[in-house]
This record gives sequence, structure tokens and C-alpha cells, in this order.
Amino acid sequence: MLNSGAITGNGCWQHGSHVSEARILAVAAKTKKATQLSFFGLPEEHSNEETSQAVIIPAPYENTTSYGRGTKNGPKAILDASQQVELFDDELWVEPYRVGIHSGAEVKMAPVVSETEAPFQELTDAVKAQLSRGKFPIVLGGEHALSIGPVRACMERYPDLSILQVDAHADMRKSYDGNAYSHASVSYHLYKMLPKPALTNVGVRNISAEEVEWMEQEQPNVKIFWARQQKTWNFQEIVNTLSDNVYLTIDVDGLDSSIMPSTGTPEPGGMDWYQLMDLIKTVCVRKNVVAADIVELSPIPKLHGPDFLVAKLLYKLIGYKFALELGVSKKYL
Repeated sequence: MLNSGAITGNGCWQHGSHVSEARILAVAAKTKKATQLSFFGLPEEHSNEETSQAVIIPAPYENTTSYGRGTKNGPKAILDASQQVELFDDELWVEPYRVGIHSGAEVKMAPVVSETEAPFQELTDAVKAQLSRGKFPIVLGGEHALSIGPVRACMERYPDLSILQVDAHADMRKSYDGNAYSHASVSYHLYKMLPKPALTNVGVRNISAEEVEWMEQEQPNVKIFWARQQKTWNFQEIVNTLSDNVYLTIDVDGLDSSIMPSTGTPEPGGMDWYQLMDLIKTVCVRKNVVAADIVELSPIPKLHGPDFLVAKLLYKLIGYKFALELGVSKKYL
């Protein structure tokens, strides 16, 4: 809801203020009784499980992080930061929360090792349940290895599923530090799981000799868009490498370390905010993004900027996914 304001000729908003109806309702609810914190501070009206179209599934799983640790604290940090996210999207000119955003139950999992028969089954079951109800599930990690769980759920429903990955690393090792289900091996296993293997990784700037050798020998259907070539990227061409139904996995280390220092394996030379937004917007408009995850945030105490960045990234993803349904004209996307 926009109150007594107008857009000036130079695109500035004057003589008014934005007061979110949802935030007013949420504050009113909190004055009556203490309630469990919901993502973005949404009241029951806009966050109940039955009517919400987007469902956020926190998964504070951490087992194989190999440099900086702390990804298990990611979901809570994102939840806390989301309370400060403005609910009106100044790009889409809508309030994405109106599609309903439910804060799902936290999924806890025991450490997964190479001998595990059905790794991350708890997460598979949680995502499968939401897909069966027509929801858009978004998993918040946690380390990147957990993507195996939701991808397994999606590929059972969408046999043509392809994966769009944002990552600083190729993650194509068969195993790492003796664990096949390491965060450094997730892309290899995701690729092997798919009925019609197709994986596109954007923002890579770190790859091992082992991974290069495997890719040269196997010639897998893996497309890598190197960060060093980002000035030549065409996001429509990137998205054209994917099938109609897409799983989106975002490792926050795909972003440049100057804006995302809060991750276990930061790398310089990564994507900036608007590049990531353009990529997500393009895939959401041109393909059917069936589910997503955002992983590898390792919060740094008293440094809230990266936590807020991920919270806003989460909200933007929901806005792009439901932009047409929210009434955004396709010509603006």
C-alpha cells in the first residue's frame, strides 16, 4: 500500500511513505501475544500453510565444511535479517508477500557419510510433501551437500529436470576428504542423479585438476560459465541450456567476496548483486523453476550485511517466481 505519494520525473518517490499492511498486522498480532517468528515478519493471514504458495524450509545441516564453518547458523540468521526486508519491491512494483510465504518446520538431519543409502531423505520427504500440494519450496542451508535431498524429490515429479547452479566452485569431485557426500562433491552427485543429466553452473572460478580430468574424459552435459568471462555473459543464452523444469541452487559464494564474506569458502572475482538478480529473473520468466535452495551462508557475528543480503535474495526470488501472477507485465521482466 502506497500512501499519498507520487513518482517524480526523475524516478524519485516524494511526499509519501510506504507502510506495509502486512507489517501493521504483524505488529498488532505481537501486541496480543508472543508468536513464533515468521520469515519477513508476516502475520498468519499471509503465512499460513494452507494458502501460502511459497514455503521456506530451514535445514541447518553442517557436516563436511572444509574451511570456515558456521553454515548451520545460516537459516536462523536469514530469518532474523528477513524482519528488516522492505516488503514492497521497487523493481517489480508489487508486494511479493501477497502470494503467501509460509515458514516451514526446520529439518534436522544426522551427518551423512559415503555409506548412507538414502542421503538427506528427511529433506527429500519435506520437499516432496510441499510439491504434492502445489507449493514452491525453498530450502535454506546449511552446507551445499544438502541439495541432494530436494533435487531427488523434484526429479521424481519432473523427469526432464535440469539444474541451474550459482557457485564459485565446480563441486564435481567424486568425493572429498573421504566423504562422497561432501559439499565439494554435490554437483557430481546431482548430475549423476538426474534421469536426463543437464547441469549449468554459473560463476565458477575454482576447479581442481581431478574435476577437469573427469570432465575431459566423460564429456558430461555440464555447462560452466566462468566468472572471468562474466562481461560476455548473456543470461538468455545461459537459461537456454536448461530444460523446461529447473531446480535452482544458489551457493552464496557465487557472489563476490566483497559483498559476501560470510561463507566458508569465499572467492574473489564473483558475481555482483544485479548480475545475480538478472539471472534469477531470466530463469523464472523463461522456465518453470520448481524448487530452489540457498546455501553456505556462514554468519559472522556483528556483521549483519551479508545476512540481510541473503534475506533480500530470498524475497527477490519469490517475487520473480510469482511476478506474472502478481500482475507484473512481462515486458518489464
